[in-house]
Parts: sequence; structure tokens; C-alpha cells
Amino acid sequence: MGKRIAMVLAAAMLCGTPALADGKVFVQLPDLSSYSGTQAEDFLRRVVLANVVSSNCAGFGISDAEWSLLTDSADLLAYGRLRLDTDSYDDAFYGPAFDALDAPGTCETHGPDVEAVLEELVRHGGAREPLPDQEGAYEEWRALMDRLQAEAEAASAPVKVKTK
Repeated sequence: MGKRIAMVLAAAMLCGTPALADGKVFVQLPDLSSYSGTQAEDFLRRVVLANVVSSNCAGFGISDAEWSLLTDSADLLAYGRLRLDTDSYDDAFYGPAFDALDAPGTCETHGPDVEAVLEELVRHGGAREPLPDQEGAYEEWRALMDRLQAEAEAASAPVKVKTK
């Protein structure tokens, strides 16, 4: 479990830097505002599992732009639609997705859904190609992710009540 958390945190830290050698590129993100509640949770599970499967299962690899589309869309759902804090997001979605890799047949069963998830994201306006202005796209992406994470953290923070 600790190794998995370290991998997720390392990946998250890499996402905070512009277009490095790790392959992070910036793409047009989908409009996922039509997802809420259980529907958002179900789709987030699929997006996260598609990310984990495409990164770990032979025959289901994707491009750097498609990886960005998956990871950024997952963040839009987790922080923007579900208002999850980072720990809840990792525990409820990435933990089970990495656990699934230990189950026999996960790659064969869930690998084909990678393409279906990407197609659904494209239908909602996402793109599989990098945006032409990567520096400008990074600035917009960073501002969006900072805002969504701050709003999600604030929504999940315990309310402090003053007493006399």
C-alpha cells in the first residue's frame, strides 16, 4: 500500500510541472459538467482504471496526449464534480485501481475499456492531440487545477464552530 501511495504522489508531483520529459502535454479538456453524484463516481472509476491499465498492461498503451486527457479528466471529476480532497480521491479511486492490477485477468477484462473511455471524453469535447501553445495551456491548466483543488479541499474541510 505504501509503495502504491508513493507512486501516486510521485505522479501527482510530476503533473505540477510544465511539459517535462515525463511526457506531460496539455490537451483540450472535456466538459464533464453533465456528470454528478453516482454517475460522476462511476465514470471516475472507469477513467482512473483506464489510466492504470493503460500504464501497466501490455497492449493497451496510449499516447502522452491521451494520458493527459485521462489524468486531467479524472482530476476534473474528482475535484471539480465530486469535490474530493486528495486523500479521499486516492483512497477511493486510485487505491482500488492499483489493487485491481493484482487480480488475474484485469488487463484482459478492463483493457478494452481504455479506448471506450477516451472516446467518451472526446465526445464531451476533449482532444487526443496536444494544444499548439503548450506554455499558455500549462498556465491555464495550472490555474484551473489550483482552483478546483482549493475548492474541493475547502468543501471537505471540517467546519469550525466558535463556542464561548
